[in-house]
Parts: sequence; C-alpha cells; structure tokens
Amino acid sequence: MKLVVAEKPSVMRDIAAVLGAAQKTADGALCGNGYIVTSARGHLVRLKQPDEYNEGYKKWSLSDLPIMPDFQFVPIENAVSVLKTLARQMNSSKIDEIIEATDAGREGECIFRYIYDYIGCTKPVRRLWISSMTEASIRSGFADLKPASEYDNLYSAGFTRSKIDWLWGINLTRLYTSYFGAKCSIGRVRTAVLNMLVQRENEISNFVKRHFYKVKLSNGAEWFDDDSDCLFERIAAERILEMCKGQPATVKSIISKSKKENRPLLFSLTSLQIAANDELGFSAARTLSVMQSLYEKKLLTYPRTDSSYLTDDMAEILPGRVEMLRAFEEKAVNVLLSNGLNIDGRIINNAKVSDHHAIIPTENIGNAVNMELTSDEKQILHLVIRRVLEALSAQYEYMDIEYVFDICGETFKLKQKKPVNLGWKALCPDDVEIPPEINCSENDTFYAEDIFVTEGETKPPKRYTESSLLKAMENIDRRIEDKELSGYVSERGLGTPATRAAIIEKILADGYAERKNKVISATEMGIKMINFVPPEIKSVEMTAAMELQLAAIENGTASADEVISSITEKIKAIIEAEKHRAHTPVAEPRTAQKNPVGKCPKCGGNVYKFVRDNTGIFYCEKAPKDCIFCVYEDDYFFTSKGKKLTEPMMKNLLLQGEVKVSGFKSEKTGNTYNAVVSFADRTDKNGNAKIGFTMRFEDKKKK
Repeated sequence: MKLVVAEKPSVMRDIAAVLGAAQKTADGALCGNGYIVTSARGHLVRLKQPDEYNEGYKKWSLSDLPIMPDFQFVPIENAVSVLKTLARQMNSSKIDEIIEATDAGREGECIFRYIYDYIGCTKPVRRLWISSMTEASIRSGFADLKPASEYDNLYSAGFTRSKIDWLWGINLTRLYTSYFGAKCSIGRVRTAVLNMLVQRENEISNFVKRHFYKVKLSNGAEWFDDDSDCLFERIAAERILEMCKGQPATVKSIISKSKKENRPLLFSLTSLQIAANDELGFSAARTLSVMQSLYEKKLLTYPRTDSSYLTDDMAEILPGRVEMLRAFEEKAVNVLLSNGLNIDGRIINNAKVSDHHAIIPTENIGNAVNMELTSDEKQILHLVIRRVLEALSAQYEYMDIEYVFDICGETFKLKQKKPVNLGWKALCPDDVEIPPEINCSENDTFYAEDIFVTEGETKPPKRYTESSLLKAMENIDRRIEDKELSGYVSERGLGTPATRAAIIEKILADGYAERKNKVISATEMGIKMINFVPPEIKSVEMTAAMELQLAAIENGTASADEVISSITEKIKAIIEAEKHRAHTPVAEPRTAQKNPVGKCPKCGGNVYKFVRDNTGIFYCEKAPKDCIFCVYEDDYFFTSKGKKLTEPMMKNLLLQGEVKVSGFKSEKTGNTYNAVVSFADRTDKNGNAKIGFTMRFEDKKKK
C-alpha cells in the first residue's frame, strides 16, 4: 500500500480523485486502488525558540550571546493531532512506500521532510513534482515519480536557510536591541530591503530642487542645444523667446526610423505581483494568495515560479491553450490565431526554467466561465490571460520621427512615435498614444507666432511603490559592484519569489515602514534602526554572499555544515566587535503595536499584536505570567477552514464576544459557508488552559 502525503486537504482530494481513492477512512484520509491519500496542513512543526531550549533565554541578556543550539523541532500550536495522525499513517505496517506530494518547491520540500524526520519515519519515499493540479498533470506526475534523494540538496539548502535565518535573526536582534533602546528586529534579507527604503528617504531629503525653463512651439517642439533641452535661468529663456517670436521657422530635417517594441515576457510570480500592484493596487501578499487559490482551483499553473519561460516540450500545447481563451478574449484570440502564434526564444527557453515554468492557464481554464470566482480571482485571471496573448502576439511596430526646426539660429526639436502595427498592444489600445499630425516637409517655412516659456522644477526620486520595490529586489544586481555576486543575483534577485511578499509585510508589521495607498516608505523608527546598525548588517552584498553559499548547497558544491560554520563564525565576530564598541541608545522603548487591539476577555488588560517569524500573535499585556490570553493568527481553528484570524476579526471578538466569518471552507467537501465564531476555553496536551474557539451557524445550516 502506498501513502500519498499532500500539503493540504484540497490537494489531497484532487489527487485522490485522480488515483481512484474514494473511500474515506476513520482518520480523514481517502483510500482505494492501492493508495491512501492524506494531507498535512502546511507547516506542522517549527524550530524551537531560544526559551524552549533554556528558560533562562526568556530574559534577553548580552552574556547569553551567541545562542547556537542543536536545532530541534516542536509542533506548531494546534498541529499535534494532525501530526499524530500522520505518524500513525506513515509508520503503519500496511504502508510500504510514501509518495511526497507537497508543493513542488523548496518550501513544500521542507514541509514534508520536517514532518517525516520529526515523527521518525524511515519508509522509502518517492517525489511527485508537478506544475499544475489538473488531472492530466497529476497522472503524468505519478507516471514519472522521482526518488526523493534527487531533492536532497534542495532540502538541505532550505533547511540550512531556516537555520541561518534563525541564528542571524535571534542573535543580532537580541544584540542590537540591547543597545538600540527598543526592539531592533534584524532579518538577513529584510534589513537589506529596509535599508533600500531608508536610502531612498535620504535621497529625497537631501535632494535640492532647481527651477528650469523650456521654450516651446505650439506643435510641441522644444528648444535644445548640445548640452540640454532646458534652461536654468528665466532671463535666458525669455531672451530666446523674444528673439524667435514671429520669426520664420524652417524645417531643417525630418528623420523617420522604423522601430519595434518587443512583446512582454510571460509572468513569473514577481512580474505578476508587479503588474497587479501597478494596475490593480494589490499588495504582493494579496496577489500570491489569489494565485494560490487559482492554482488550487486548477485554473492556473504553479504560482511560486521565478521563470518567465516555458520548456520546448510545451510549444505544442500553446495553440490549443490559446483556443481555450476564446471565451475570455474572443476578438484577440481570433486575430492571434489568424496571424499565427509567435513561439520563439521569448517563449521557449529550457535554460531559464529551473523548478517551474512561467504562469499560464491550465487545460481546465474553460471551467472558469461557470465557476463562482471572487473579484480578486477574476482580475488576476484576466491579467494572466492577457499576458499570455500579448506574449504570443506580434511585436508593436511604429515610426520614430524626429523633426528639427531652426529659428534665428536656435534649434527646436519634436519627437513622435506613430503606430504602424499595434501587434501585442492591440490588447490594451488605450495605452497607445496617437500623436497629432505634423503636416510639413523638409525646408518648409512657417512663422513662430505661438511660442512660449514653461516653468518646472527638478523632482526628487520617487518613493517606492510595492511594484517598484519588487522590481528593485528582483534587479538587485545593479546595486552590487562585486562581479561574481552581481552575476549570481542577476538571475535571482534579493529574496525569492515565494518570500518577497512576506519580507515586505514583516517590515510593515515591525513598524519600520508604512504603506499609504501604493507607496511604501520608511518610518522614523525604521530610519533610526538602519542608521544604528553597521553596514555589514544591512548591505545587499552580505545577503547576496549568503545566497551564493546556499545556492552552492543546492548545486552540491558546498556542504550545509561548511556554510553554517561560516555564518556562525561571522555572527560571533559581529557580537564580539559590538561588545567592545561604544553605543548610545537612539530609540524610545515601544510596544510591538502602539495601539491595543482591544481588552482581554480574561483579565481586562490590553491586547496587542506583534509579529514573530512572519506570524501575527495577539497577546494580553499580562501574559504569560498573569494571563493565558495568547492567540496566533494562523490558529488551526481558522487555517483548517481556509482562513486566518485577522486583526479586524479579533477586534470584533474582543469588543462583541463574537465575529461573523464569511467563506469558511469545509475540509470534508470543499464547500464554503458562513459562521459566527466566539471564544471557548480549551486545554493543550499537557492540561494547560488555553484560548480556543467555537462556532455556530446563524441559520442552523451550511450555505
């Protein structure tokens, strides 16, 4: 009997349906046809926190640093029962092989291996590696299962990354907090990203505006000379105006060049997040969440990809896949199929596809027409469909025309782009600017009656939007002088497609940056923190060097022990250097969140929210010594139903004792329903009192 371990219940059901495992077991799995299909609930275990190794670490002390434990895992809260079920299933004498069917990527690999190692399983394992959840993809994947050992280096790199992030974050956060005067949250990648935000604030605050003046003709032509197209003194602009006004203007030259603008590449996760932020105002985290949902609904391929290309074996599926898009973009599909698909090196490139190819619709995309999709899902789906059609279309062709006029020896220039063939831009014609007609030929003369001066001022660099910050993270090689490091990160960027959204959200949650509409800017606290820590802690070069070491593990050219040893020595050196350096606290102590979420239902104290390891935690100010109130946003009660406990939900719970939640998903059927949730007392496996939840249906039945 084979045990298939999926990452979540919805994936378990999809795989079981393909394998013919339709009979439900007492512990919630599905069996049949020689398979038992079960699932985790995402991550079920985590690395221990310092005080779980030694209670003395609860109090932060410089004398304890560095903290270098022999790493161990503990269950995530409310995951114990799921772990027990998986342990019983995996270690059952009926099972002779396990098939790892978690998401095909580094995080999915770690989710399975952490569980497998934690429960002490030794059964042989094979790996299911697929890029979409369609029936055809699942069947193909099971026909080509790989030995788990082929992914040992991927897992080793992922586990090492977790250890390094723990060591770097725990030790340096405690180190600099002791000197800073307030919580100083350090992250291997996010501190470098915060530094980019602070550098931009410095550029803006140090920018000196200059007024400039332009002399223009009514047809749009502007004065210029060999050095500049503007003047920095009004008197100089007015002198040209007076000299040229009413004088003959001669068309000195008209130069036309035929040019083309290549169509865009297919979407990677990051480029989709950039487009969604630009066009829809979606945060990176919101886009990833919607993409994950569309992937699980079998409409789009795997979301966490860093590639914008497909492999050569996929070329043959593209005509049929485009035909399926007729229901969404009938006119564009008709034109595209009539003109022929451009399947070239901008679409097919095996060398630029590692784990997963670009995001495209699956063969089930036609089902979307009859599905109840959310507004967010429809908008992201539209972006992906449009991008596929654009990428396969012809190039945009235009005439680049330059007019040069002479008036009294002064030169005026006008540039225009006149569309010739819209090509891929036919899908967004409103973005194509049609310039006014200029009816003249070389050596024609007219009088410059309508000539005027405009005034402007130089602009400082713009603050980052989430879109431009993602672009900067992806193109971080432009900030690195070291050629080896620059070359490495040029293909990868800072962070990974799967983690960039969480990195940005963590910086915001820590209070080091704030989001206003689309703009993300460093706060006063963020600026103080970055100015306080030394360059090596916040440099992109440091982060890139670590990424290069992690890549060496994944490629099999370095061992995990060597890399961890190198990083621990660096941490020890930083700690030792700081202990001998004079420090002046620069920040006032603050709570993790300035304003309380509400009043504790147990003791009446204030409830605050803070973020640890990218997870929000609601806690009473008197906990844990004098109160038990402590609740995680990813409490299993909510995540098992496809939700997280958000701050607005917690506010309602604390204020009214209950909250109505829409869109819970049934683990058994996958159907959605609404319920009213309230607090309920519970006990953990050791008999300790904990905060739990219960629910009721308003109309006594699921909708």
